[in-house]
Amino acid sequence: MWPVRISLVTYNLWNTQRWPERRPALEQFLERFCPDVLCTQELRPETLSCMDETLLRYERVHDDLPGWTVESNIHWNSDLMRQLDHGAEDVGILEEHRRLFWVRLELVDEQRTLWIGTAHYTYQRHPREQETGRSPRVEQTRRTVQALQSLVRENEPAFFMGDLNDPVHPMAILHEAGYQSCFAALGLIPPPTHPCMPTANIGPGQRVTNQTIDWLVANRYARPIAAQVPRTYYGDIAPSDHWPILAVYEV
Repeated sequence: MWPVRISLVTYNLWNTQRWPERRPALEQFLERFCPDVLCTQELRPETLSCMDETLLRYERVHDDLPGWTVESNIHWNSDLMRQLDHGAEDVGILEEHRRLFWVRLELVDEQRTLWIGTAHYTYQRHPREQETGRSPRVEQTRRTVQALQSLVRENEPAFFMGDLNDPVHPMAILHEAGYQSCFAALGLIPPPTHPCMPTANIGPGQRVTNQTIDWLVANRYARPIAAQVPRTYYGDIAPSDHWPILAVYEV
């Protein structure tokens, strides 16, 4: 059985802020990088339509649960993979439609499966966190680990990615559970992923924190080959106020 290499991207699409001004930049990114698997957060019907029109050889999850069209979805290259099943798990994220969204894919002609999951954890300035001073992302990560332990099959390569809104705690908890970031596995320092300037449109005097809050992790059945944070522009505007993470793995 020969190893297969796949590319994966996680991207927070920034709701519909500065849309459709950003559309050409997103289209250019998708056409240039065309990852085998694309997980998105802050998805909206407008951006979903853009991706459907640009990623012509791709399939995605179709489900009546609103979160699949107003929060996250997963696209994959249908020449390489096909869907076996999918789901959306409640891991305690405070925003209404957010879940741990996942899909199980089978490699075409390989009879091997991959588990792919994505989530958007609660924002650092959520009123509950400001009131209590306690991060809800710690419990959200622990519940994500429980879901991974339940959903991922024995010896199955598994990937989890998304906007985790935290540079520290989720990575520590996931690492302890056997899921290592693509950067850590390669001995790389993870670059900041937010905010993307000047697209984020942050004016003088506004509070800004440069952080790595978008992450891509995998279990030991996937071997990372490369990882980066592509910083692409169309003219002077980027596709989002976040930078994406792109990683290549061998499974």
